[in-house]
Amino acid sequence: MLNEELLFKEDVILTWMRDRFLRNLVSEERRSVKTDLKESLSRLRLNPYYTFPALALLEPAARFEDEHERMLDMERMRDYLQQQLTDGSIVFLDEAGRLGLLFSWVSKERLPKIQAMLSNRFQQPFNIGVGKPCSHLYDIRHSYRQAAIALQYKFYRGTGKIIYESELGRYETLPGYPADKEKELYDAFKASEGGADIENAVRLFYEFVLAKGPVDIQSVYDLTVRLLVSLEKRALAETENVSPYERFDVMSIVKLATLEEIKQYVIRFLAGLKDVLSHNQKESHRSIIKKTILHMEQECRYASLQSVAQKVYMTPTYLSLLFKTNTGKTFIEHLTDIRINKAKDMLRSTHYKNYEVAEKVGYQDPRYFSQIFKKKVGLSPSEYRESVSK
Repeated sequence: MLNEELLFKEDVILTWMRDRFLRNLVSEERRSVKTDLKESLSRLRLNPYYTFPALALLEPAARFEDEHERMLDMERMRDYLQQQLTDGSIVFLDEAGRLGLLFSWVSKERLPKIQAMLSNRFQQPFNIGVGKPCSHLYDIRHSYRQAAIALQYKFYRGTGKIIYESELGRYETLPGYPADKEKELYDAFKASEGGADIENAVRLFYEFVLAKGPVDIQSVYDLTVRLLVSLEKRALAETENVSPYERFDVMSIVKLATLEEIKQYVIRFLAGLKDVLSHNQKESHRSIIKKTILHMEQECRYASLQSVAQKVYMTPTYLSLLFKTNTGKTFIEHLTDIRINKAKDMLRSTHYKNYEVAEKVGYQDPRYFSQIFKKKVGLSPSEYRESVSK
């Protein structure tokens, strides 16, 4: 039992020493003596011979909330992968907690199999960034740096990809913030009738930004934050009494790993903002309809679509559409109901003649008033007066 514990302890220490040595090997600040390298690798029971050594960095696509749990998982992944490799390649954890893979360039064709093996074992996609081969192991830090750059490019390629630094071009320069395209996006957002319209508008915005090719990743994050701030300000400036809603979180955006995730975040945010504004717009429309009906009741004798629209600061055409949408009746149908109800009250409680009642509720032609009244009530004004006086 004691020997087993001692062996386990020695394995842990050896793994720790290997990781430390390899981290130092790929570090830009490395000051190791060249003649010690092969001897050091052999002492750590590592392969000192490589045919054009190269470095790949591997990481799982899933994100971890707990750093301690993440490191434990990465250690399990390191140990599993090292056990599977039989060609002298070395696996270690770098300073950023990623899997470093030191291998001979002639074995690069195995990378897809390694990726598939990890994905199947740990049930998630793996990203791999690959640096260029070196002529000597002492220069492996250059391949390491290139692998880190390639791994960052998952931002554009998406997750679960193998990306070679040699395939990448230079980032294009973002000439400036596209304010005109922001305005186009906002107009499309306002006119949208569903999530598909918003999604299309967001994708067109980013297509314009990247029309000449990928730009510096940090610039995309900065541009996205500015975009969301501007769109939110525009929307809130045009709306009163906005209901509570989930505002965008800068830190949430920074944590997004790919361009596609950023696009989806913007789409979800705008869709949520659209729902809030639509709700508030409906409340605003209800308020306008209430004011419209109040004016109709108070001034039914002289009320018209044009006069009431002017009082509620809307065009007659839009008020007519709004009224029909919200009440199910046209403006004239509702005004007619108000006038007939007022006429019934007068016929019940006053001694006004029929033509006087007609004038007081807005009808200059007594015969037309009688026709409308009978159509609505089923009785002529005189018949109605007689029926309620009995």
